[in-house]
This record gives sequence, structure tokens and C-alpha cells, in this order.
Amino acid sequence: MEKKSVAECRLRNLRERMREENIDAWLVLSSDYHESEYVGDFFKCREYLSGFTGSAGTMVVLQKEAGLWTDGRYFLQAEEQLEGSGITLFRKGEENEISLEEFLIQKMPEGACLGVDGRTISVSGYRKLKKKLDQKNIQIRLDCDLVGDIWADRPSISHNAAWELEICHTGKTRAEKLTMLRKKLDEEAADSSVISSLDDIAWTLNIRGSDVAYTPVVLGFLYIEKTHAIWFVHQEAVNESLAQRLGADGVIIRDYNETEHFLAKESQGHNVYLDPDKTNMMIYQEVQKRKKACQGKIVEGKNVTLLPKAIKNRTEIENMQEAHRKDAVACIKFIYWLKTAVGKMHAEKQGKNKDDGREYQHAKLLTELSVAEKLEEYRKEQKHYLGPSFRTIAGYAHHGAIIHYGATRDSNLSLKPEDFILIDSGGHYLEGTTDITRTIALGPLTQEQKHHYTLVLKGNINLAAAKFRYGSAGISLDSFARKALWEEGLDYNHGTGHGVGYLLSVHEPPNSFRNAVGDHGYECMRMEPGMITSNEPGIYLPGKYGIRLENLIVCKELEKNTYGRFLGFETLTLVPFERDAIVAEELETWERKWLNLYHARIFQEVGKYLNSEEYVWLREITKEI
Repeated sequence: MEKKSVAECRLRNLRERMREENIDAWLVLSSDYHESEYVGDFFKCREYLSGFTGSAGTMVVLQKEAGLWTDGRYFLQAEEQLEGSGITLFRKGEENEISLEEFLIQKMPEGACLGVDGRTISVSGYRKLKKKLDQKNIQIRLDCDLVGDIWADRPSISHNAAWELEICHTGKTRAEKLTMLRKKLDEEAADSSVISSLDDIAWTLNIRGSDVAYTPVVLGFLYIEKTHAIWFVHQEAVNESLAQRLGADGVIIRDYNETEHFLAKESQGHNVYLDPDKTNMMIYQEVQKRKKACQGKIVEGKNVTLLPKAIKNRTEIENMQEAHRKDAVACIKFIYWLKTAVGKMHAEKQGKNKDDGREYQHAKLLTELSVAEKLEEYRKEQKHYLGPSFRTIAGYAHHGAIIHYGATRDSNLSLKPEDFILIDSGGHYLEGTTDITRTIALGPLTQEQKHHYTLVLKGNINLAAAKFRYGSAGISLDSFARKALWEEGLDYNHGTGHGVGYLLSVHEPPNSFRNAVGDHGYECMRMEPGMITSNEPGIYLPGKYGIRLENLIVCKELEKNTYGRFLGFETLTLVPFERDAIVAEELETWERKWLNLYHARIFQEVGKYLNSEEYVWLREITKEI
């Protein structure tokens, strides 16, 4: 069935259910019941209706029209995937673009009804929406799942096995973390806390799993009291041995589907702490019902796990350094393989190589999808590799300008010995999580391409080398990465950096680099030593090419003097930049020095793990410029 007919059929079925329930508009969010960025197949309702596969996007369906809102990372992708669907694309953050709330106000009559699955909308998201819709007395229904009603072959909810991360990786025991969190609850005058976000639960319990693609977490809710904690999880996911060890630390196992009933019945008399950004409305309403009937209140604030999880301890940082050494070996081997294969393609093009052996035949078949698979092969060779931290972005030529491009069989470009390929990828290891982007030259480049590459490199170096006083936030540091681009009237439509978890979410709040305040205001929170953040400036020319250079950096203490504490960054990623794309004369003397020291460090730390040919190549491309 063609895209148009599939979308039309599914929207028609949804609209019929809306009429049956007297619902005028249906809101479809990207999240699961835990406000996750990446979700399991069961929760991909927006993708089911629209065909749009990006991780961020909100959809509204009315009887005669439908719209989808997404951010700058996905504009081009959404254009392609929504074509022919009958769904209008709205670009969030663009000048003169109507917001979702404004759209609903314009399109819905006085006293109309908006429906949304209350398990998928956060408390803060609901409040923001309600405040706007109250202008027209629009009611919001939370008690149904209309997409679930029409999704006949909907996948089941995942309940894969949970497993335990050892102290040599976590640096702190589960008991130590629970004790620390209870002290924080005491400071907030709270008796207990509901934690809904999966990575916060996994971090607290030193548990990992595979219920969500690319994020090693287990579906569940955690209720922490003064003497014990209750983990609401699919019981088949926890074996007897693990349950016993959890029990020894005061963690009781209850079934995932008992969460709402328990909170409504058993939390009486407690001051319950929760995060309105991370708690869904159905959970909140169950707690609220009990608070109205009994003593006790709801205390709201950021999850007490937020900062302890983001500020990595010494063990975690040392492990992350090891993870990046392993990842560097895989990435460098891959880049060498890719350039060698493309070199053979170039030789054939010039009529200089008549080799028709198996390796060369493979080289001639290089595509966006095949090189992504090859990179995964190299990562799998590394000890303790567990899987990718997100779907690899491999965008050749003009596809590199699609910020979060995902190649499909239909869009899959064949590589040629020319132009750039942008590869954004990462991996999960027992030692931690990686995220790296390199833009690789597959052949001769234009002067414009080299100039733009150098501008992006300057941005990466300037942020990596930044020295700043304690108290500075991501929003004040973001300009370090954009300065060189801004000076030429250029910019990029995404944040410069996001926090990265330890064998958890590759996008972990609160630390981030952005030049504008987002919904949660995380970029306004100060940087702390131990935070690991991505550093990924870029430039994107639609129809031509894209360039992004991403390293992970860890915040560290530099000095303390009469003016206060000064912090800086150490770069964790150990993969060289594209030597053939750098215009050395455009780099400041200190920038060139930084680059040469970085490349020398890469050769020293990674070279010994390569074969002789790779070693010689790495030595050559890491020479001083």
C-alpha cells in the first residue's frame, strides 16, 4: 500500500473513533509512559499514523486536517517522510511558524474536546497546554488511547530480562545511592518519591536492560520510601537471583501494572516528591486523588537523581575514558577501511586499477547503509561492546545536510570517490557510552567545503579549550562553538551539546550547550565537574552537503584563585579530524597547537591497537599541520 493510502486509511479509522468518543482533536506525542526520548515499538503511535520516524515530534489530528510539529534536526527528514500523507509539517522555532497551541486555539471551537493518552503526556506538558486552551474553554480528555484502539497489529510491550551492573562500573552501590537520595528527599520535606524516568531508575538500582532500542533500560516505576523502595516492573524481567539481591537492599518487586493502584491506595499520609517534567498525568492524578482524601501533599521539583546521575564519579569517568579508547580503535579502523575502499573506487574511475577481487567488488558497492553496517562490525570486535547508542546517521553528499538523517532502502545513496560523508554514531560498552561525529572526505574537496569544515573545526576547538568560572551555564558557553560561524553570518539549527549517560541515554539532561532557553531550562543550569557533554557544531547546506564534528568532553576543575573556581574540559573522544579538509592558514596559532596536541595524543593512545598498515596511516594523518 502506498504511503498516501496507508496514512489516509489510518487517519480515517482514528477520526471515526474520535467521532464515537465526541473528541474534536487527538494529540499524539512521541513519548512512552515514562517521558522517554527513544521508545519501544509499542509506543510508536505517531510513527504508526504519520510514517515520520524521528525521535521528536508531536501530531494533532482533526476531522479535516492534521499537522506535525518537529524541530530543526528533522525538518528535511520530515518533509520527505510526510510527503503524500496529507499531514502538514510545522517547523518549531521558525520565524512566523504557528505553534501547536496556537493551531489548536485557531482550529477548535469554543468548548471543544481535545483527547490525548494521559499516560504519554507529562504534568508540565499538560499544564502548559491547558493554560492555553482554557482561553476557549477547551476540555482535555486523558482517559483513552484511540490509536491503540485502531492499531490491530500493535507490538506488545517489551519485558526483556534485567541485569545488574557491577560496582567496578558504577563506583557506588545501590544501597549507597538510595541512602543519598533519601537524604535529598529529607531536604525537600518529602517522605517518598515517585520516579518514572527509566534512566533514573536504572542508575539508582544499578540495573540495565533492553526494553528500549539504543537505551539499555527496563520499563518500570520506582517508589522510594524511608525504609524501602518498590520497583514496579514486569516480573518476568527479574530473575529470582536478582530479586533476592534487590531485596537485600530493601527493594521490593511489584508488577508493572500495579503502579497506579498502589499510588492511589498506599501513598496516604505521605508527602510525595515527583518531577512534573518526568511524571505522566495518569500517575499524577492517582497520587493527587489520595492526597485530597488523606493528609499529605505533592512536592514538585527536578528528580533527586538528576544531578547525581549527571555528575560522574571517578570510577565512571575512568571507565568512560576506556570506552572511548575502544571506540577510537573501531572508528579509526573503519575510517582507514573506508578511505582505502574509496581509493580503489577512485583508481578504477581513473583506469589505474583492474583488480576485480572480492574486496574490490565490495568497495564498488559502498552505500550509506553498508558503511554503517561496516562500522558496527568494527565496534563488535571490541571487548564488552553491547550495541549502538543510537541509530547511525550516515549521510553522503546532500544527505549530510539532513541533520538527523536515517538512510532507508529507498533513500540509500551509493558512495563515489568525491564529496563528504557525515557519520554520526555511538556505542554502549560496559565501560560507558560514546557518541561521535566525523565528516569524512571521500575525494577532492572544493575550497568552500574546506573553508566550512575549518569553521566548524574552529568551533569545536574553541569550546573544547574554553576556560570559565564556576557558575557558568551551557547557554553562556554555547557561543564558543558558534563564534567562527557567526562572524561569517552562518549558524546551525540545533544545540551544540547534550549530556551523555553512563551506559544509559545518549541524550541525558541536565547539562547541555544551547543558545536559547528550551522547555525545561536545562541549558541555564551551571556546569559541574564530572558532567560529560557532547561538543558538536555543524553547518548544513540543503542540497549540497553537511558538516558536523562531535567529541565528548568532561568538565573538570582547572584552578582556584582569588577570583573563584575555574573549570574547563578534557576531550574524551580520540579520533582524528579530516586532515584533507583543514585549511591550516585559517586556524589561529593556538588552535593549531591544540589540534596538533590532540592528534599526537590520539596516535600515542590508540596507535598501538592497530595493525601495521593502519598504524602507518594514523601516524601520517596525525602529523603536525
